[in-house]
Amino acid sequence: MVDNPDKLCEISLRKFVSLLKYDESIWKKQIEEYINHIYEKEKSQSSLNGQRKRKYSSTDDDDDNNSTLVQKVDYSVYETQLKCNNRSSFLEQFLQGICPLNAILSERLVHYLVRHNQLNDFTLTLFSSNVTCLKQIVLNVKYLSQLQCHVLMQHSNLSEIKIIFQDLDNNRSTHEVNELLYQHICPSLYSKFDDIYTVYGPFVLHHLHGRSPENLNRISLSNRYLFQRSPALLEGFSHQRILNTVLNSLHPLTFQRLKILHITHYKFFAAYHSTSTRKHALVDMSPLNKCSINSSVNIIPTNLRLIFKFINLTSLNINNTDINNHSLDLIVDSLENLHTLDISSCSSLTSFNCLLKLATKLESLNLYNCSFQMQQNPTIYEILHQLKHLEYLDISTDNENSIKDTTYHINAFLSEPNCLSNLKELDLSGQKNISSKSLYQFLLSHKNLEFLGLFLTDEKYTNCLFDRNDLCYSKFRLYTYDLNDITIENDAHLYEPYLIESLKRYYDRVNFVQKILYYIFFLTRSYQSKYQNLLIDLILHTMSIHRSLQSIQMASTACIYNLTRSPIIEQIHLKSLTKIVESIMTVMEYFPNQQQLQKNCLLALCSDRILHEPNFNFFLLASLVMSNLQNHTDSAIIQPGVTILTLLTSRLTVEECTKLVSIINIHCLLQLIEHRVNRLQTMENIQNHASEQPLEHNPQLTGDETLRFCLSLLWNLTDENPIVCERFVHCNGLQLFQRLIHLFSTDTIILTKILGLLSNISEVSHLIMYLYSIEIIPLIQKFLTDAIIDIAFSAAGILAHLLFQQINHELNLELCQYMRNAILTWKNPDRNIVTYRSFKPFLPLLHCTQIPVIQLWAVWAIHHVCSTDRARYIRIIREEKLYDLIQKLYFDQISSDHCDKFTIQLLNSTLHLLEPYHLNNHENSSAVAS
Repeated sequence: MVDNPDKLCEISLRKFVSLLKYDESIWKKQIEEYINHIYEKEKSQSSLNGQRKRKYSSTDDDDDNNSTLVQKVDYSVYETQLKCNNRSSFLEQFLQGICPLNAILSERLVHYLVRHNQLNDFTLTLFSSNVTCLKQIVLNVKYLSQLQCHVLMQHSNLSEIKIIFQDLDNNRSTHEVNELLYQHICPSLYSKFDDIYTVYGPFVLHHLHGRSPENLNRISLSNRYLFQRSPALLEGFSHQRILNTVLNSLHPLTFQRLKILHITHYKFFAAYHSTSTRKHALVDMSPLNKCSINSSVNIIPTNLRLIFKFINLTSLNINNTDINNHSLDLIVDSLENLHTLDISSCSSLTSFNCLLKLATKLESLNLYNCSFQMQQNPTIYEILHQLKHLEYLDISTDNENSIKDTTYHINAFLSEPNCLSNLKELDLSGQKNISSKSLYQFLLSHKNLEFLGLFLTDEKYTNCLFDRNDLCYSKFRLYTYDLNDITIENDAHLYEPYLIESLKRYYDRVNFVQKILYYIFFLTRSYQSKYQNLLIDLILHTMSIHRSLQSIQMASTACIYNLTRSPIIEQIHLKSLTKIVESIMTVMEYFPNQQQLQKNCLLALCSDRILHEPNFNFFLLASLVMSNLQNHTDSAIIQPGVTILTLLTSRLTVEECTKLVSIINIHCLLQLIEHRVNRLQTMENIQNHASEQPLEHNPQLTGDETLRFCLSLLWNLTDENPIVCERFVHCNGLQLFQRLIHLFSTDTIILTKILGLLSNISEVSHLIMYLYSIEIIPLIQKFLTDAIIDIAFSAAGILAHLLFQQINHELNLELCQYMRNAILTWKNPDRNIVTYRSFKPFLPLLHCTQIPVIQLWAVWAIHHVCSTDRARYIRIIREEKLYDLIQKLYFDQISSDHCDKFTIQLLNSTLHLLEPYHLNNHENSSAVAS
């Protein structure tokens, strides 16, 4: 039951978007089909024209005539077909006004799409009519083109726009970037097909034919140009073009009503050095400052000039952009109502005099990582002192070069009696030359200060944090702090809240994040965090922000490992476990060749609870782990790798196991086993040599954890999987296992796993003949009487399948009696000695009345698993109608002239075990029928 409105909204949005994505996949396939059809048509036309040109190439006039042979594509035909095919889609029905969304739900939907990387031209179409209402919108332009930006014209009440240009895939190759981009982009239903073909055509063709470079030789001249261009560089997806289209597509009233504008990580002047897009990004010169056309200093990009139109703007965030001094001066002059300004990490800024023009208005100013060396007469602190209305000020830095100059007079600034008396939040993190005395004086005069950032500052005034009797102490004030001064590890927990506050505020600051994660790792190494779930959520968020930075991912995965160790993992919410697995899989995909990082990921994942309880893409994780086993030989990767795969295979389908275990992967696993066995033999010989004991001809070995998990993995992969069994046999797996049986004849755990796999092979009729090559019959006879029941059970199963193959041939009755006598001595253990995917392998054996001992073993096996682990088999019992089958066998045995009392007893006991599930199923069926 959902008792939280926010959770209910999240569930509803997830369902809503899933319906939308289903429509998107169908639409995208249709677009691919039509674009590829045009491509094939142009290719054949180009080939025909080439033949004609070779035939009639005597004069230039002929060439001109032949150039007209290429027929122009009639896009209207495709557009008509596409519209007819999508009239019944969920998106079409929604846009007809069946379920209009208010402003709150509309904005939540936008945020959901952005957060899950699902905002593209197709999903943006949702907001192209009056069935949605937006007052604020966030646009991550990563998967948008210019074609659908006009939807903003529909929303005249927009008061806040955030546009994000940050690209998180800068460590991938061009092909990987194009493919990843193609997975997320999709054109709108209402875009013209000729525009779709122009903008999306290169992506489609690269996706469909990019792996066949030879096709380039057969592409038409026009299509060759389209095909050979890099999709990532197309103007339809260029940042300059998109921003220009977004700002020009706004409703006229929006230019008056907009209050908050965020344009981050954008390069206004990028096109100045690019002639191909310059006309869309630059104007000749500023109307406010005439200058030389050759001067780049005063050229104002068109997109920047468009910002000046928002005359009532009160908050502007242009952090991590390339604006210069002149641009900032124009912004301040044009936007007279600004009271919030974020120009953090704008490296081109060297002068801040223009801030004085906002002295009576500015309430919030972020100057993080701005360079103040060139700001002299007045200094930056003299300028800040004039901003009397400031309530929030950030002058933190993680740039070592910007804090070495001691002429900044920051201590004089802090010591001023009337220094920014309205200040509520001040961030000084990274400022190395702060004195405790000036900090004390500042806090004394700012009793109402709500936040103070002191992360990575050399001198700190610690009494304000912990001493309740100190004049500067406030229990309501928040701090960011680090562990530089900590000498006793037992005191580290006192600083945990300040590290958490640091991670909350500085999650997007790389140098700060690296230090914070180091301190968290140091803290959680031996101390159980009081804020475990909060820390995990913050770290996972940080990982998503810095996906391409190996150093951040290395530290994050190490922290996650500390926070998910047993037994504290039991306190983690299941939803958090799912997020952990998904985040770690992303890291493994991004950095496949970074051995230490892969090791961190595997160690963090190697947990029963993580691999058994949450739901995630099991096959993807199994594939990533299998790749690690191929690429790395470090035992610190091999051991957790095979452990994870062993636990995962129970959650994979037979088809996924087949796909996972290629011939190469089987070879890899068999080589791992062989290397492990050779290592154990070498260690045994060294040990015997050290103790001066004579070397045995066939020394008996004891398997280690890695070997046991490798064998369990192969056992699981071959379960009801004839293809994998066949690959195992053809890779000489039987010969290796024959060697293992002799080397580990006293290790019952190893033998159980070996016999279990051989039992799986015996279920495949055309592979049974290969078992005779390893002298299987003498081994079975030995294990039936001399081994523990786990081994004896598998040995009897192998023999049952061998005898079943001989049903029409002369039987070894003595062997049958030997097997029967062994089964009669078995006592049903309380624990489960084996698990099955289904009972299908038993069905032919249950019906084998010609050889009663075969039927006896099958009945004993079903009785065992149903008596020890019935809950696992409820679905299988019902689907395979096991009760009806056992009941029929029971009546057949009773009425038979050669009935077996032991078999009848087992069948009767099995019926009693299955009867509750049969009755429940019958009752449910009756209820539905009525």
